[in-house]
Amino acid sequence: MIKEKNTEEIAEYKLCQKDMYIEKPSSTQVGTLARKGAFWSILLIGGRQIFSLGFTTVLARILSPEDYGLIGMVSTLTALMLVFSEMGLSTATIQTKNLTQAQVYNLFWINIFIGLILWGICYLISPSIASFYKKRELVDITIVLGSNFLISGISVQPLALLKRKMDFQSITIIELSSLILGGVSGIFFAISGYGYWSLVFQTLIVSFVRLVLALIFSKFLPSLPRRGVGTYRLVNFGGLLALNGLCIYFSRNVDSVLIGKFWGVAELGYYDRAYFLMMLPSMIATSVLSQLMVPSLSALQDDRERFGKAYRKSIRMVAFIGCPIAAGLAIVAPEMVLLIYGEQWAPVVPILIWLSIASITQPIYNTNGWLFTASGKAKSYLAVTVTNAIVLIGTFIFTIKGGAVGIAIGYAIAMGLFLPWPTLYLAHQAANLRVRDTYRILIPVLSVTAIMSIIALMCGFLAKEINLIWWNILIIKIFSGIMSFIIMTWFFLKQMLIEDFEKFLPKRIYNKLNNKNL
Repeated sequence: MIKEKNTEEIAEYKLCQKDMYIEKPSSTQVGTLARKGAFWSILLIGGRQIFSLGFTTVLARILSPEDYGLIGMVSTLTALMLVFSEMGLSTATIQTKNLTQAQVYNLFWINIFIGLILWGICYLISPSIASFYKKRELVDITIVLGSNFLISGISVQPLALLKRKMDFQSITIIELSSLILGGVSGIFFAISGYGYWSLVFQTLIVSFVRLVLALIFSKFLPSLPRRGVGTYRLVNFGGLLALNGLCIYFSRNVDSVLIGKFWGVAELGYYDRAYFLMMLPSMIATSVLSQLMVPSLSALQDDRERFGKAYRKSIRMVAFIGCPIAAGLAIVAPEMVLLIYGEQWAPVVPILIWLSIASITQPIYNTNGWLFTASGKAKSYLAVTVTNAIVLIGTFIFTIKGGAVGIAIGYAIAMGLFLPWPTLYLAHQAANLRVRDTYRILIPVLSVTAIMSIIALMCGFLAKEINLIWWNILIIKIFSGIMSFIIMTWFFLKQMLIEDFEKFLPKRIYNKLNNKNL
């Protein structure tokens, strides 16, 4: 009887232990969830852009530039503090293989504690910000906006749990609902005469609605923190990711600081507009997959073959979208600047050409973070990021004598030639993958991109030789580039399209295309 009772107690203990763990999607579920997640991610990105643009258009006609300027002065600070707002604990929750409820509860309270600290910092430095800009209103704005760190901190773990489950449908509903309610509220307060406060209220309402909906959809009920549940390992992992984000933030802003310091506001303005256009190819190529890949790859940690296959398909898709767009942007830079910005922005052209050369490899480079993070190698990721940041900052310092164009040339050399490939190798080493397999699938895409670029350049040169006007040259470059890319893709990359874009196609259409190809 005693032995039977002990057996029952052991079984009950194991059951309780099992219930404590928060399961991740199995390797067999990842493909289906990723396909659904891709659809909802596209909907989220598209909806976010449409609604953000719409609300901004309306508010810009009600509020003054000074209202936006006041918020922008505070945003410079909060953007830096935002790097530490989550402390990487959201990613820790998503990535960790064996995660318990007790660990999530502890991370929840840590995020709240961090939010309170950041809010306290905003309170303490608000007089200094107001004194620096000589705007008394910034004291209250900084303090009130600082409360957003606390609100956002409460929502970190509920949202992370949804991402861990790859429930992108709920995430899309949460994000779009909060954006819409916040935008409508902002317009209401602006019409009611609240001025810059309507922008502050809009930000807080977006965060508050996101928090409420995240708690509802995740069904997260916090409990008191506990000791001895293995939280340190998660905090250490998240802290390393936060430091990594800080290094990335500084390395990506030193160029602008140097140009503004040594060459003035006008030169910085040219560089800023070129940099904005340069980032578009990478954003277009990775915006959808960036939300999917870390949860997907993390769920495949124990299946290295599927892990590698999923990554290689994704990086090839990213290269297929981002690389030709970046190369095309470099080719049409003179006409595109004239079309978007006008003749007075002509100095942007050489800057954009060089930055676009760097952005050809930018989509590929950005995928390195997926491998480091999903494999749990935060320390290796930080070491690589620090090394690359030192190289990049050193390049900027060396090339600043050439102004914005010199910085752009240095950026093209560093990011276009030297940094992406060793970083890709180290990321594969961290994830225990063979980099030559990735090179093998990237070479056809880069080759097709190179052929397209040569043809578009030649057609543009011929159009210029016969003295066509600029918009005709633009059309010829774009048409020749698109047509040559389609033809080369049909001959060399057709099967890749069917395989890699599977996640973005309904299953019925994918099966038809695949069967027809076979």
